[in-house]
Amino acid sequence: MRLALVIGCLMLASGCVLHTRSPPPPPPPPPPQRPVAMTYREAVNLGFNQCRSRGYECRLKDADRKGRDVWRVKFHASTRRARGHLHLDFDAYSRSLLRVDDKVKARRHDWDDDDDDDDDRRGRGRGKKKGHARRDD
Repeated sequence: MRLALVIGCLMLASGCVLHTRSPPPPPPPPPPQRPVAMTYREAVNLGFNQCRSRGYECRLKDADRKGRDVWRVKFHASTRRARGHLHLDFDAYSRSLLRVDDKVKARRHDWDDDDDDDDDRRGRGRGKKKGHARRDD
């Protein structure tokens, strides 16, 4: 009788055994999102920050996107004693500064009539060309 009870328990136990499966692998992570390109306003703000950090008074001349990846921002830049232009190129996605074209130069003396009486002798030169000529010496 004991033997029948043991065999019955074994048969009953084998029918109750649960077979577990390993959990399914997790789904692959989604692909990284592509960075969003800079807007016009963001490019201009970055340009103003760069221009002011160089100590210039800045006036926006133009801002446009060259191709898909580069913003070009152009400024009229000046200080008390110099003026010129500043062109900045930014990567549209990483927002890093790629190139700087800084052409701010010191002003020449003013062409004011109150200072000198001999303005006609020294000045912008003669004829079409406005530079210094040998005959002006």
